[in-house]
Amino acid sequence: MPYYNLFQNNHSLMLIINPDSGKIIDANVRACLFYGYAQEEITKMNILDINISSPEQIKKEMQRAKQQKCNFFLFQHRIANGEIRDVEICSGPIRVHGEELLYTVIYDITERKKREVEREELITKLEKALAEIKNLQGILPICAHCKKIRDDKGAWSQIEQYISKHSNAQFSHGICPECIQKYYPELQPA
Repeated sequence: MPYYNLFQNNHSLMLIINPDSGKIIDANVRACLFYGYAQEEITKMNILDINISSPEQIKKEMQRAKQQKCNFFLFQHRIANGEIRDVEICSGPIRVHGEELLYTVIYDITERKKREVEREELITKLEKALAEIKNLQGILPICAHCKKIRDDKGAWSQIEQYISKHSNAQFSHGICPECIQKYYPELQPA
Protein backbone atom coordinates (compact mmCIF):
# COMPACT_ATOMS: atom_id res chain seq x y z
CA MET A 1 0.00 0.00 0.00
CA PRO A 2 2.75 2.61 0.62
CA TYR A 3 3.75 2.36 -3.04
CA TYR A 4 0.17 2.94 -4.16
CA ASN A 5 0.03 6.08 -2.00
CA LEU A 6 3.25 7.22 -3.64
CA PHE A 7 1.55 6.80 -7.03
CA GLN A 8 -1.79 8.37 -6.08
CA ASN A 9 -0.41 11.38 -4.21
CA ASN A 10 2.55 12.13 -6.47
CA HIS A 11 2.86 15.67 -7.84
CA SER A 12 3.63 14.28 -11.31
CA LEU A 13 0.90 13.17 -13.68
CA MET A 14 0.88 9.35 -13.80
CA LEU A 15 -1.07 6.72 -15.68
CA ILE A 16 -0.94 2.94 -15.71
CA ILE A 17 -1.74 1.70 -19.23
CA ASN A 18 -2.22 -1.72 -20.77
CA PRO A 19 0.29 -1.65 -23.66
CA ASP A 20 -1.64 -4.24 -25.69
CA SER A 21 -5.10 -2.67 -25.54
CA GLY A 22 -4.28 0.95 -24.63
CA LYS A 23 -6.79 0.83 -21.76
CA ILE A 24 -6.05 3.22 -18.92
CA ILE A 25 -5.89 0.97 -15.87
CA ASP A 26 -5.24 3.69 -13.29
CA ALA A 27 -4.61 7.42 -13.03
CA ASN A 28 -3.33 9.38 -10.08
CA VAL A 29 -5.03 12.45 -8.64
CA ARG A 30 -2.83 14.89 -10.57
CA ALA A 31 -3.57 13.14 -13.88
CA CYS A 32 -7.31 13.29 -13.18
CA LEU A 33 -7.06 17.02 -12.43
CA PHE A 34 -4.91 17.70 -15.52
CA TYR A 35 -7.08 15.75 -17.95
CA GLY A 36 -10.33 16.97 -16.35
CA TYR A 37 -11.86 13.53 -15.76
CA ALA A 38 -12.93 11.84 -12.55
CA GLN A 39 -11.10 8.66 -11.57
CA GLU A 40 -14.11 6.53 -12.60
CA GLU A 41 -14.26 8.22 -16.02
CA ILE A 42 -10.57 8.10 -16.94
CA THR A 43 -10.22 4.43 -15.99
CA LYS A 44 -12.96 3.61 -18.51
CA MET A 45 -10.99 5.35 -21.26
CA ASN A 46 -8.33 4.26 -23.70
CA ILE A 47 -5.14 6.21 -24.30
CA LEU A 48 -6.43 6.61 -27.87
CA ASP A 49 -9.18 8.83 -26.40
CA ILE A 50 -6.53 11.26 -25.11
CA ASN A 51 -3.52 11.00 -27.42
CA ILE A 52 -4.22 12.70 -30.77
CA SER A 53 -1.58 10.74 -32.72
CA SER A 54 -2.71 8.00 -35.06
CA PRO A 55 -3.72 4.71 -33.41
CA GLU A 56 -0.92 2.96 -35.31
CA GLN A 57 1.70 5.39 -34.02
CA ILE A 58 0.44 5.10 -30.43
CA LYS A 59 0.44 1.30 -30.51
CA LYS A 60 3.92 1.27 -32.03
CA GLU A 61 5.28 3.56 -29.30
CA MET A 62 3.58 1.57 -26.51
CA GLN A 63 5.24 -1.60 -27.81
CA ARG A 64 8.61 0.17 -27.91
CA ALA A 65 8.10 1.23 -24.28
CA LYS A 66 6.98 -2.27 -23.30
CA GLN A 67 10.10 -3.77 -24.88
CA GLN A 68 12.24 -1.03 -23.29
CA LYS A 69 13.52 0.08 -26.70
CA CYS A 70 12.47 3.65 -25.92
CA ASN A 71 10.98 5.25 -22.85
CA PHE A 72 10.78 8.93 -23.79
CA PHE A 73 8.12 10.32 -26.13
CA LEU A 74 6.64 13.63 -27.23
CA PHE A 75 2.91 13.68 -27.90
CA GLN A 76 -0.11 15.93 -27.91
CA HIS A 77 -2.97 15.04 -25.57
CA ARG A 78 -6.55 16.30 -25.63
CA ILE A 79 -7.95 17.16 -22.22
CA ALA A 80 -11.67 17.09 -21.28
CA ASN A 81 -12.39 20.67 -22.39
CA GLY A 82 -11.02 19.90 -25.88
CA GLU A 83 -7.77 21.80 -25.42
CA ILE A 84 -4.65 20.20 -26.92
CA ARG A 85 -1.60 20.08 -24.65
CA ASP A 86 2.00 19.23 -25.58
CA VAL A 87 3.35 16.51 -23.29
CA GLU A 88 6.57 14.65 -22.65
CA ILE A 89 6.05 11.04 -21.69
CA CYS A 90 8.40 8.81 -19.76
CA SER A 91 7.06 5.27 -19.89
CA GLY A 92 8.29 1.79 -19.09
CA PRO A 93 7.05 -1.66 -18.18
CA ILE A 94 5.84 -2.54 -14.70
CA ARG A 95 4.39 -5.83 -13.50
CA VAL A 96 1.16 -5.53 -11.50
CA HIS A 97 -0.59 -8.71 -10.28
CA GLY A 98 1.26 -10.73 -12.91
CA GLU A 99 0.20 -8.43 -15.75
CA GLU A 100 2.78 -6.41 -17.69
CA LEU A 101 1.61 -2.80 -17.89
CA LEU A 102 3.18 0.58 -18.67
CA TYR A 103 3.97 2.98 -15.87
CA THR A 104 3.70 6.39 -17.52
CA VAL A 105 4.75 9.77 -16.17
CA ILE A 106 3.45 12.79 -18.09
CA TYR A 107 4.91 16.30 -18.12
CA ASP A 108 2.88 19.19 -19.53
CA ILE A 109 5.31 21.14 -21.73
CA THR A 110 2.76 23.31 -23.55
CA GLU A 111 4.09 26.61 -22.17
CA ARG A 112 7.70 25.58 -22.78
CA LYS A 113 6.88 24.68 -26.41
CA LYS A 114 5.09 28.00 -26.82
CA ARG A 115 8.14 29.88 -25.49
CA GLU A 116 10.42 27.84 -27.78
CA VAL A 117 8.33 28.80 -30.81
CA GLU A 118 8.33 32.46 -29.73
CA ARG A 119 12.10 32.33 -29.18
CA GLU A 120 12.68 30.79 -32.63
CA GLU A 121 10.48 33.46 -34.24
CA LEU A 122 12.41 36.18 -32.42
CA ILE A 123 15.76 34.69 -33.47
CA THR A 124 14.55 34.59 -37.09
CA LYS A 125 13.45 38.24 -36.89
CA LEU A 126 16.74 39.29 -35.32
CA GLU A 127 18.79 37.38 -37.90
CA LYS A 128 16.76 39.02 -40.68
CA ALA A 129 17.26 42.46 -39.14
CA LEU A 130 20.97 41.81 -38.66
CA ALA A 131 21.32 40.73 -42.28
CA GLU A 132 19.71 44.02 -43.34
CA ILE A 133 21.99 46.20 -41.25
CA LYS A 134 25.23 47.54 -42.61
CA ASN A 135 27.33 48.90 -39.78
CA LEU A 136 28.88 52.33 -39.86
CA GLN A 137 31.75 52.28 -37.43
CA GLY A 138 35.01 53.95 -36.66
CA ILE A 139 35.94 57.62 -36.89
CA LEU A 140 34.53 59.55 -39.83
CA PRO A 141 36.44 62.72 -40.75
CA ILE A 142 33.85 65.41 -41.52
CA CYS A 143 34.49 68.92 -42.85
CA ALA A 144 33.63 71.51 -40.23
CA HIS A 145 32.19 73.84 -42.90
CA CYS A 146 30.53 71.90 -45.72
CA LYS A 147 29.94 68.65 -43.76
CA LYS A 148 31.42 66.41 -46.46
CA ILE A 149 32.91 63.13 -45.23
CA ARG A 150 36.33 61.76 -46.21
CA ASP A 151 36.31 58.01 -46.94
CA ASP A 152 39.18 55.59 -46.27
CA LYS A 153 40.61 56.31 -49.77
CA GLY A 154 40.81 60.05 -49.11
CA ALA A 155 37.87 61.05 -51.33
CA TRP A 156 35.38 63.60 -50.03
CA SER A 157 31.63 63.08 -50.56
CA GLN A 158 28.35 64.50 -49.33
CA ILE A 159 27.28 63.01 -45.99
CA GLU A 160 24.04 61.70 -47.55
CA GLN A 161 25.96 59.94 -50.31
CA TYR A 162 28.44 58.39 -47.86
CA ILE A 163 25.78 57.10 -45.45
CA SER A 164 23.60 55.77 -48.29
CA LYS A 165 26.58 53.85 -49.69
CA HIS A 166 27.55 52.35 -46.32
CA SER A 167 24.10 51.58 -44.90
CA ASN A 168 20.55 50.91 -45.95
CA ALA A 169 19.47 54.41 -44.95
CA GLN A 170 17.70 56.54 -47.56
CA PHE A 171 17.46 60.31 -47.47
CA SER A 172 14.79 62.79 -48.39
CA HIS A 173 15.34 66.51 -48.24
CA GLY A 174 13.60 69.15 -46.22
CA ILE A 175 14.42 72.44 -44.49
CA CYS A 176 14.47 72.86 -40.74
CA PRO A 177 12.80 75.91 -39.14
CA GLU A 178 16.16 77.55 -38.31
CA CYS A 179 17.35 77.35 -41.93
CA ILE A 180 14.04 78.67 -43.24
CA GLN A 181 14.45 81.67 -40.96
CA LYS A 182 18.12 82.16 -41.95
CA TYR A 183 17.97 81.51 -45.70
CA TYR A 184 14.33 82.21 -46.60
CA PRO A 185 13.14 84.98 -44.26
CA GLU A 186 10.54 86.00 -46.84
CA LEU A 187 8.68 82.70 -46.18
CA GLN A 188 8.15 83.60 -42.54
CA PRO A 189 4.59 84.48 -41.52
CA ALA A 190 4.11 88.17 -40.84
